[in-house]
Amino acid sequence: MILTHENYHSKEANIEYMGVSQYKSFRKCEADTMHWLTTGNQEDTDALMVGKYVHKWSEGPEAFEQFKADNSGYIYNKKGEPYKSFIKADEMINCLKSDDKVKFYLQGSKEVILTAELFGTPWKIMIDVDNDKLNYLLDLKTTKSISEWGWVWSPDESRNIKVPFIEEWQYLIQAAVYSEVERIARDRDKPKDFYMIAVSKEKIPDHAIIDLTDPVRMEAELLKIKENLPHILKVKSGEIEPARCEHCDYCRSTKKVDKIIHYTELREAW
Repeated sequence: MILTHENYHSKEANIEYMGVSQYKSFRKCEADTMHWLTTGNQEDTDALMVGKYVHKWSEGPEAFEQFKADNSGYIYNKKGEPYKSFIKADEMINCLKSDDKVKFYLQGSKEVILTAELFGTPWKIMIDVDNDKLNYLLDLKTTKSISEWGWVWSPDESRNIKVPFIEEWQYLIQAAVYSEVERIARDRDKPKDFYMIAVSKEKIPDHAIIDLTDPVRMEAELLKIKENLPHILKVKSGEIEPARCEHCDYCRSTKKVDKIIHYTELREAW
């Protein structure tokens, strides 16, 4: 299957290829992931649409205006005024536009699609910015806050722990996969540096350019993927039943009580 910008997120592409979002989704809830892979239905949340909105701005005026035209019903109310979340998105864009270093690092090829075999499985990636001249890949992220730490469940400690947003949303997995797939696809000895431009959704948007280049950590993330992938592929192929997390929207909507639990078994969801 030849990937294009039109079919990159399609059901067919997600079935044929593994991707970072799909991998992380399997790790979070196998049942939910199999549901959207089978049906092809994945709801565009408000947060996702705001992220796409900011991404399209970074691609250039033509792509941005086309996106707004294609999604006008989602962005504007009946009076033609943008909804609150997209007023905030414009504030985030203005924050980025006003910073010369941000504009410098956003230079390069945009939305570059590459594929490569990783651990015996075809993977697909779409790079936000690929700067060949300065030898870096860059990802543009919108986030609730850059400075605030979020809670995640730690299986090792059997409790919730606070971590920076980079760890909360597992962006180092993306950095590792994108760097390695790009290296393999272009047959280079070493991966490029990997940066992130993050902009927050706070009342006054914050922003930062973050260096995620970390060969030791990336190697560790790739090793985890190598260990987890055989099980995930068996679930994806239907060889084994997908496990339910019992905390996500899909699991709650399809839940059937099969036992009584003790109050000490209750814990916070992720």
